[in-house]
Amino acid sequence: MSWGVYWMFYRCPACGRKFKSGADTITAPSFGVCPACRTEGELIGESGGFNPPDANDYEDTAD
Repeated sequence: MSWGVYWMFYRCPACGRKFKSGADTITAPSFGVCPACRTEGELIGESGGFNPPDANDYEDTAD
């Protein structure tokens, strides 16, 4: 049984972009990195009860 992707929500400290990375890509070099400016994101929340209130506003960075 699968519960779906475990999301980690980030905000870029450089450009302010909101994005999310799935834990299934945790070994990828792009995990937690802003898709726009390639800066390491600041962790805002995680799925599983810790979603940010505006979770739908976060861009999916899955390749």
